[in-house]
Amino acid sequence: MPSFADGVDVIEEYPYADIEVPDEFRACSIKGIDFEAPDGLDWMYPEETEGDKSGIIVDNADISKRTLLVCVLDKEEPVVTEEYFEEIGYFDKRMVRGMKKLGCEKPENYHDLLYLCYTFDYKKCNKLSPSEVNATYKLMELKAALEPAHLSYKLSDEEVELGEDIEFKSFWYDTGNMKSFVLQSPAQNGAYELVLDVYDTDDLNMHQSVIIIGNDIDTVRQIAKSVQIAED
Repeated sequence: MPSFADGVDVIEEYPYADIEVPDEFRACSIKGIDFEAPDGLDWMYPEETEGDKSGIIVDNADISKRTLLVCVLDKEEPVVTEEYFEEIGYFDKRMVRGMKKLGCEKPENYHDLLYLCYTFDYKKCNKLSPSEVNATYKLMELKAALEPAHLSYKLSDEEVELGEDIEFKSFWYDTGNMKSFVLQSPAQNGAYELVLDVYDTDDLNMHQSVIIIGNDIDTVRQIAKSVQIAED
């Protein structure tokens, strides 16, 4: 079994999807992403109209008093595609045959490629089946190659104690017209951070990252619950 960055963990369904969004939250829209958030957020860089800085709103211009940040990045195409992996020897007939024995289908887009790798459980492999062993080995190699980079902003100069240990953990999240991968982690100053990589079901090869960082765990999860791709 090849070595890979995050061990052999299988990501699970996002567990905070049922959290209630407060009525007093107001509607926001940034770069084609709609969400609800507490009132009083404003642009961190009001002069910026393009790039990462143009998508950041915060609750306080003073970094020492800041307790909440939301950042919406531009849409991104995948750095590599499923066709690229086919060209370098993945998803050949032998691997696809082994995947079918494992109950897996060949992915048809980038989201499904990631979902396959992140949710595949290597323990399903029948070690007496050469095609299953081959498919499992290659899927675990892909999982290592596709391990995402961790995006983070420093919320404040003040270090935060959340009152509970927050572990690095990834989830999948499906709302019907939107599919996401969600990374939970502590931010650079100890605040609670969720990064949603959001995919429109009409184009599962493009994604957009939404970063939410705050001193209050529930507020961050409430904002994340409200994230949707704008209809227009």
